[in-house]
Amino acid sequence: MPSLKGHTWFERRWLLLVLLALSFRAAYIEWPIAGSRPDDAPGHWYIVTPDSHSYLDPIENQLQGGSYYPDYRMPGVGAPYWLFRQFLDIPASRDALVVLQWFLSGLSVYLLGLVALRLTDSHRTALATYGLFLFSTFTSWHDTSMSSDSLATSAIIIQVYLFQQAFDRSSKWLLACAGFFLTWVIFLRPVAALLLIPAAALVFYQWGKARSWKPLVIFLMPFMLIESFWVIRNWRANQEFNPLTNQGVMPDEIADRPLGYLMRFLQGYGGNYIWWEAGADIRWFGLWHGSAALDDEGRNADPPPSYAYAPGYDQDSLLVVSELIRTALHGGMEQTDSIAYLARANAALERYTEQHAEHAPFTHHVTSRFLMIRHMVIQKGAETLFGRFYHTLPAWMKLFKLCQMALYMFVTAFGIWAGIVMLWRWREATSVLSIWLPVVALYMVFVYPLVLKMAEGRFMVHVFPILLVLAVSYTMDLITRIRGAAKQP
Repeated sequence: MPSLKGHTWFERRWLLLVLLALSFRAAYIEWPIAGSRPDDAPGHWYIVTPDSHSYLDPIENQLQGGSYYPDYRMPGVGAPYWLFRQFLDIPASRDALVVLQWFLSGLSVYLLGLVALRLTDSHRTALATYGLFLFSTFTSWHDTSMSSDSLATSAIIIQVYLFQQAFDRSSKWLLACAGFFLTWVIFLRPVAALLLIPAAALVFYQWGKARSWKPLVIFLMPFMLIESFWVIRNWRANQEFNPLTNQGVMPDEIADRPLGYLMRFLQGYGGNYIWWEAGADIRWFGLWHGSAALDDEGRNADPPPSYAYAPGYDQDSLLVVSELIRTALHGGMEQTDSIAYLARANAALERYTEQHAEHAPFTHHVTSRFLMIRHMVIQKGAETLFGRFYHTLPAWMKLFKLCQMALYMFVTAFGIWAGIVMLWRWREATSVLSIWLPVVALYMVFVYPLVLKMAEGRFMVHVFPILLVLAVSYTMDLITRIRGAAKQP
């Protein structure tokens, strides 16, 4: 497969295509702002999420003379925010972060098209990839959010592009840049840390005609340097060796609350713990997101399935827990009584989780992981699109939302299948992208449910563009094969 030479229309019209992408991304920023941001809110563009404080508060505490605390998050978002805070106030710095996210998001639309062009040597595939990603809101709807989702998505695309370019041009400078962006991805989404292993293997075995340690060291150097500072900081602050997050997979503010105990119990049998999703298993236990009227949904929901139980507790036992949680959180109790009720519920859930692991080990440790996949992958892909019920939308918005849903379903179904096929045929790979793209796609999809027992629809945002490239490439190749077969006598 030839490298990018700058001869195609798609490459020569790069400025036009980048400006068009930036324009679309700007529109997709103004759209959610108009529907969800109060007019009297400080700043202009940024939207605070429930997780925003964990990314930004550590920087504010440090700027006020304190330490980087709370320190659960790696500073992938905090680092650029810290730079903006050197010369801007808080609202302006958050707006500047949105501007950065917007610029990288728009640039990434064009770079993803180049990735498709390099992977397939097909101008049509590049244009289709560019056009579909330009149209999609699945990732761009997060460009206003004070979280890691937008930056992680863009950083993955840039890393993939630079990685292949480094090999094509035999450029150690580009290789170091690719290593830096993979480091940034890890500091944004620590779960990506294990991608260092296949990336390093590709550098070691594919760089040049002979295996060499020098390019491998150059590629890993950004991670080794930045990670060393982070590890040393964590040791000095906590006297613990924490190469990624502090406090483990789940932050203390969740782990030590009823939510944390419920999450661990639900993860044991593969239940849906996303409390803000309609119909989630956790609603049955009395936790919800939104108005209290939603609790009726939980009370009327189906109880946990048969494989959720183990000797030592039954459905009546879980009903007692759900009533304790409902009464403590929403029953208007005195604080001391509420704390006592929650302590009883937490102790019971911890005991039931241990009993499930002991008496149903295969379900608890194996089956549950595969059941978690559905909670993350199988979704509409447009849940965050428009802050109104579907039946209240005008016809054009309904059509737009249906198109976004169809695009998500196409990308996930064909993208995951294409990734599996490409990895199965890894010996036929004609470029680094042919291996790296499916590795990134499948790893980022399955590491959450299969390794961490985590399953949130938002996790698909980060890998969606890579799945899009794979889906479009596979589909275009399939169409070509079908046409070729039809022309044969």
